[in-house]
Amino acid sequence: MKCAFCENPLICEACGAEFVATTPELYDAISRCDETVPCPACEALLVCHWCKTPYGADPQGDHDKELPSGEGPL
Repeated sequence: MKCAFCENPLICEACGAEFVATTPELYDAISRCDETVPCPACEALLVCHWCKTPYGADPQGDHDKELPSGEGPL
C-alpha cells in the first residue's frame, strides 16, 4: 500500500514492516487519515518511514494552521 501523503510504500517507522490493510475498515481508516491507526506488526502509531507523517487523529488540529508567513499549512 502507498502512503497517502508521499506515495512511497507505506512502511512503519517504528518496526520497518510494510503496511498491509487486512480489513476494509483498516483500509478506510488509512484513506481518511482521521483515526489513529496502529501498525499491525508492532502496534505502535503508524508513521510513514519516508515522510514521517503519523496516521492518526491530530487532537490539536495543527496540520491546518498557517505558517507565520502565510505560506500554507505546517
